[in-house]
Amino acid sequence: MNAVRWKTAVFAGHQLRYAVTGTGRAVVLPKKDRGSYVPFERLADRYTMVQIEPLGFCRSDRPEIYPPGGIHEQILAVCDQEDISEFAVWGLSQGGAMACAIAQATPRARLMVCGGFNVLRGLSDAWLARMNRERRVPVGSRTFWNWFHSYDWHAEFRHMAIPMLIYWGTLDAQRVSLKDQHILRGLGIYVAEFHGLDHGRSGLGNPESPATDMVAEWLQRHGWTH
Repeated sequence: MNAVRWKTAVFAGHQLRYAVTGTGRAVVLPKKDRGSYVPFERLADRYTMVQIEPLGFCRSDRPEIYPPGGIHEQILAVCDQEDISEFAVWGLSQGGAMACAIAQATPRARLMVCGGFNVLRGLSDAWLARMNRERRVPVGSRTFWNWFHSYDWHAEFRHMAIPMLIYWGTLDAQRVSLKDQHILRGLGIYVAEFHGLDHGRSGLGNPESPATDMVAEWLQRHGWTH
């Protein structure tokens, strides 16, 4: 049994909480929800699994004035503290969007997995404007979504020369259309669809989700092994 080690890093004067378990090449899970993700412990026999809770989420500090820059800087602060030079990054839903943004921003991300988020569609301008106007969404999420929305992800994917996987359930509201699937495949991205599963049932917190085994096999197929 691999021990789970909860730790703290300091970023821009704020406490950034994360957990580490396992050995081997690193897989980073940007984590926005409380509770442990299933792959974190299940894959610890193959990888060094790192759950990172960005500022504004979970147990990390929630600064009223959010630090400028991208979320990748927080991820790299943890990786530097853990002496992790390169990693695979994997997230679901908003965490999937975070995984894309991290992989886009740093060459230290060597593989990227995004679940349950249609990156090509992203957020509408109207939704973003309402979010910024009403300010009901916590500052950590608002800051991230404004940063994420500033990119043309079709163009960004075209220039990201790393293995990428995007998956979803057929009952997920974020299901990728056939047209967008064709675009993603044309960009060299591997796509996978879980028949009959909704957003939660293919999520990282669901022990019955087929995503854990599918992603682990995909990582190994792309050389992410001990």
